[in-house]
Amino acid sequence: MVIQSQPQAPKFVAAKAPQQNNQQPEQPEDGFKKGGDDTSNVWKAIRAVPSSVAGALVCGVGATLSSAYNVPKVTIEATKALVKTPKIGTNLKVMTAVLMPFAAVAAVALSPVAGALYGLCTGFVRGAEDGIGEAVNKGAQDIKKYHTEVAGSAVKWLKDEQTANLPEGETPYDIPIAGAAKGLVGGAVNGVIGGAAATVLAAGYAVPGAIRAEAELWKSDIPLPFKIVGTPLVPVGVALAAGLAPAAGVIYGLGAGAATSYQKGLVESVSKTGETIKEANSGLYKAVFQ
Repeated sequence: MVIQSQPQAPKFVAAKAPQQNNQQPEQPEDGFKKGGDDTSNVWKAIRAVPSSVAGALVCGVGATLSSAYNVPKVTIEATKALVKTPKIGTNLKVMTAVLMPFAAVAAVALSPVAGALYGLCTGFVRGAEDGIGEAVNKGAQDIKKYHTEVAGSAVKWLKDEQTANLPEGETPYDIPIAGAAKGLVGGAVNGVIGGAAATVLAAGYAVPGAIRAEAELWKSDIPLPFKIVGTPLVPVGVALAAGLAPAAGVIYGLGAGAATSYQKGLVESVSKTGETIKEANSGLYKAVFQ
């Protein structure tokens, strides 16, 4: 009898499990948990908002100051490396030197918006879990890492290139004068096209993109308090993302336009930039409207 009674315990447990599963549909579809978790979620959501704003300020200001210091420094070191390196020839050096300041300006322009967007998102998550103090502290740590490690590594690499030697038996890589001229013109033209197109796309998709993002937020299974406090933050995030577009378009146009113009000509470079713009438009349309 003892041996026969032992299997009955698993049967009893198994019978109870379906009853618990049947009770799950009674939970709200938005994922907002009942009971003691309600208070926890509400408190987390409330402190996530000021943490998100604080993160955006810390990272936005920090990235701006760091870039204002490092981008000129990197540009100067890059110019020195460009002049001293034996690995490339004069024509390619001239073309690169002319385009470099425009890329530097675009990078500085990107920093405040990119930093603010990063801080907005990470601050929200960090604040909800650990509070505004931890969100600010970790945001400051991220900026410090960017300032010291990322920018510092770039400067070190450029300084190493200034003293680099051309391997024995190799000749500097260079392009014809005509090729350098085509690269300069192509970079300038496509930089303007890329910046303008990115600006137009960002302006056109910002509002419907924010509406779609809001809809996806409310369809998600995150707790209700986070949906409520996240609603006003969504358009802020979309606006910041849209703000990255002009400078990003210029940087893309400069680089891709110069390379393609040198290799295949100005007309081909403009055509390639146009194809990229069409692909970007198609991707945004699918993401927002489908």
